[in-house]
Amino acid sequence: MNKVRIVSTSDRIYFQLCQSIFSMNGIAFQIKSTMDSMYNSFGTFEIYVSQEDQELAMDLIEKNEDTSES
Repeated sequence: MNKVRIVSTSDRIYFQLCQSIFSMNGIAFQIKSTMDSMYNSFGTFEIYVSQEDQELAMDLIEKNEDTSES
């Protein structure tokens, strides 16, 4: 199963929101953090999903962003 990066952000809140969206919609994901644990201002949070779930995951994130802008 090939994994693709869907999210790469330094915003911890957005990262947690994306994890919640994927969990609520039954999308399996893996996380990776290169964030410096002491300063929390260097690095990124990343979320990976399978290629099969890529389109759905991107649609869910886009839908959430559209809703939050309204």
